[in-house]
Amino acid sequence: MLSKHVRTSVFFAVAVAALLLLPACGGGGDDADADAAAPSPAVTLAEAYTELVAGTSTSPQGWPAWTAPAGNPAVGGVTCVSSEVYHLHALVSIYKNGVRQGLPDNVGRSGCTYELHTHDVTGVVHIETDVAKKFTLGQFFALWSQPLGTNNTAGLPGPIRFYLIENDKLAPLTGDPAQLELSAHREIVITSGPPPATLPKYRWPSNL
Repeated sequence: MLSKHVRTSVFFAVAVAALLLLPACGGGGDDADADAAAPSPAVTLAEAYTELVAGTSTSPQGWPAWTAPAGNPAVGGVTCVSSEVYHLHALVSIYKNGVRQGLPDNVGRSGCTYELHTHDVTGVVHIETDVAKKFTLGQFFALWSQPLGTNNTAGLPGPIRFYLIENDKLAPLTGDPAQLELSAHREIVITSGPPPATLPKYRWPSNL
């Protein structure tokens, strides 16, 4: 039978060995959890203004031209304009690996002019209706016939992140992006891949 001194030494050696093994056994799981819970990359809003049209008109067009549905039916509650009484503009900015992508010109302007539509690659979404109405980002994407989600937005891979720029303030968007209202001079920023470290702060022209 082992002496009390020997038994104590053996117990101490086993305990130390077990402690040394803990990081090796548990490290992989902890790292995986940390990666999964990693925060979104830090993004800030520029201090100085960039003129909206000058800063967006050269964005490379990232998607093919829009094709109108046959017969110009209502799409997601968006119909052809009957008269322009109510007119405002929102901005949709989509970044792929830090590069701003130009939206197709004339989304919603073929055969008829829909209540939501674009004129060019700037990302300005024109809202024109006969009476005041509320429209959402989801309705615009439905008209554009593109997916909108955290894993795939307009064919770009996830993770997709959403930000809101309004009243010279930047905030990450939580919740369902499809429900976000398109309102006057509100910019919705969508990023796929590494976002820009600093997002432009656009100055809207007087005619928009």
